[in-house]
Amino acid sequence: MAFEKKYSDEVRDAAVRRVADRRQNEPGNRAILREVAEEFGVGEQSLRIWVKRLDDGMFSTGEAARLRQAPKEQLLARIAELEAELETLREENAVLRRASMIFAAEAAEAARVR
Repeated sequence: MAFEKKYSDEVRDAAVRRVADRRQNEPGNRAILREVAEEFGVGEQSLRIWVKRLDDGMFSTGEAARLRQAPKEQLLARIAELEAELETLREENAVLRRASMIFAAEAAEAARVR
């Protein structure tokens, strides 16, 4: 059986917008998720996930199409970027490690000469 969406994009968009608006207007209200979930007839955990995606930058309020989860290709491209950055950092770390070993050897030699 194929996965079926339980909530429409319009409901998801409206619920996430309501949470975002209420967060701005009622920053101290800790019951916003529960109240908005009840208001729209959606699961509180589903709403929590949608809002988390908004907070993580995977959603953007504004247009319903942009509120959907980022396409797989975009996520894979971002992963590739991060992996390349990680490799660069590893290479830089190796250079720094070698340089510190050279400086430590020079410092030990200078201490021995004195």
